[in-house]
Amino acid sequence: MIGRAVRLRIALTMGGFALALFGLGLRATELTLIQGDFLRSRARRQQTRMLALQPRRGPILDRAGEPLALTREAVDVYLRPRQFDAATEDIARLASLIDLPLEAVEKRAASPAPFVYLKRRVSPARWARVQALGLAGVGHEPTRERVYPRDALAGHVVGFTGIDGQGLEGIERQFDSDLRGEADALHVERDGRGRQWLLSGERGPLSLVGAQVELTIDAAIQHVAETALEDAVVEYGAKAGTAIVMDPRTGEILAMANAPRFDPNSFRRATPAHWRNRAITDVFEPGSTFKAFLAAAGLREHAVHPEEVIDCEGGAFRIGRRTIHDHHRYEELTFREVIANSSNIGCAKVGARVGSDKLAAVFSDFGFSRRTGISLPGEVGSLIRPPRAWQPIDLATASFGQGVAVSPLQLVNAFAALANRGELMRPYIVSRVTTADGRVLKQNTPEVVGRAVEPEIAAMVAEMLIDVVEVGTGKNARVPGFEVAGKTGTSQKIDPVSGGYHRTERIASFVGFVPARDPALAILVVVDTPTRISTYGGVIAAPVFKRIAERALRRVGVFPRGNPMLDYYEPEIPEGLRQIRFNPETDRGFSVLPVVEEGTPSFLGMGMRRALVLAQDRGLGVRVEGSGYVVAQEPAPGARGPGAVVSLVFAMDR
Repeated sequence: MIGRAVRLRIALTMGGFALALFGLGLRATELTLIQGDFLRSRARRQQTRMLALQPRRGPILDRAGEPLALTREAVDVYLRPRQFDAATEDIARLASLIDLPLEAVEKRAASPAPFVYLKRRVSPARWARVQALGLAGVGHEPTRERVYPRDALAGHVVGFTGIDGQGLEGIERQFDSDLRGEADALHVERDGRGRQWLLSGERGPLSLVGAQVELTIDAAIQHVAETALEDAVVEYGAKAGTAIVMDPRTGEILAMANAPRFDPNSFRRATPAHWRNRAITDVFEPGSTFKAFLAAAGLREHAVHPEEVIDCEGGAFRIGRRTIHDHHRYEELTFREVIANSSNIGCAKVGARVGSDKLAAVFSDFGFSRRTGISLPGEVGSLIRPPRAWQPIDLATASFGQGVAVSPLQLVNAFAALANRGELMRPYIVSRVTTADGRVLKQNTPEVVGRAVEPEIAAMVAEMLIDVVEVGTGKNARVPGFEVAGKTGTSQKIDPVSGGYHRTERIASFVGFVPARDPALAILVVVDTPTRISTYGGVIAAPVFKRIAERALRRVGVFPRGNPMLDYYEPEIPEGLRQIRFNPETDRGFSVLPVVEEGTPSFLGMGMRRALVLAQDRGLGVRVEGSGYVVAQEPAPGARGPGAVVSLVFAMDR
């Protein structure tokens, strides 16, 4: 009996195992043959992923290679509140190291979320000090940070990026896709704990850096323009100011300054009003600076001759129910004197001869009917009503720059056309965009977009504008050793409450070109609402023009005739460093004074342009590494010997 019972149990057990094995076999067959493809696909989704990798954002450089925007490595410091259990003194140390208030760290540590960021964009050196605290629940993710090594220099032009590296303003926004570059991806696999590793053999070539944007801006001229403009805004208690420097022969923008200045490194502390680039986003009534185009219209239409005498009515002239006034009680003036002394009445009379349609046509030919198309976001166009809507008083006021509104960039570009023998150029601020391997993605070159007036008309207007500076309202714009052609402007601001002109608020301006008969620079200065000393453009804006012009002319190598630096020659510039080329037959040139120094010169602390020019002067070849400023060199300063080649290491921190 006992043996039979044992055998029965064994048989039942074996049957049970057989049934279990049969069931497992059926399940395995189902999972393998029927659901196999689905499960394999699901496993791949769970165990592997494509990890997107953004390349390093490309740099923004000035015309000589000086960096205005760079990208450096950083980390995002995060906290897992459920794992974080630190003493009060350790929390205080952590808050100090990441530059956060203690209360902010404590609040995030008490968060119910499983993961919170403590601080984004922390330097690797600072993270190393945080890591040394050994706090549980505190970790980091590698990232990159956009930095602007020249701080506020050209901040309104360069713009800035957001926390995730996207361009939000300026060049950063306009060329965001180029600067970002094309993202790559890595095929990675995860284990049961979620840890990732790179699958060998599946990594393709990675993009190292986004495209490089090279501006026409000259950092030195930009600095001069910003400094001179901001000094004037402070001195005269003004709200703001704008200055633009351009090459009238090419349309290149050498400087575009706004005051108050704006530092993109700390854009969160500023408001849109601070980072707005007023040179392209704002319009203003140009006032008497527009009389230059009235002169061009009058001469082009044979409505007046420079020496024709015009009755200026003793300073008051009625048109319908309105009376036009001059700032002085002029009687009879030649048309040349009308422009030099900025007579509203004289200009109104010439404007009536030209007529609405022809005057508006001249304005259009000088580019005021359209945006310039410069590669910056937010550009606005002019506000000029169709001539068919002009009444006689509208024609009169348009003749001396009231009742019309233009942008600063439009105004300086129109004056540049007068300087450029009547040819209107397309202004541009980006020279080219290149990939890391040197491939050119975009490139701008000088482009004539139209002829405003004939060369002889432009020359006659230029002569009249010389009189403005020599004997008229623009005397404060004189530059020693040069003739300057320009025009002052003082315009009333619109009162947004009444809709009419404000009784006291004015915009002071001066725009011109130098040297007058062979221009190398066109410069505009606008000072918004000066409240101290004066409101006249000849008093406030003209001296700023002079200060910028003096420094900028030397920067581009233009010297007065008879200057001891007229020993012109064009030295060879090392590959990669571009320069403005000059005609030695005119009054501009490039001259380098010899530097007497024993042994290898010191390059330490120099920017790339200055270092390369010094090396060229000393007959040295150059090997460069990095960007920014020289932090190391080989051979060392003062070393003696043949040393035909010097190695320079550049970094952002001097």
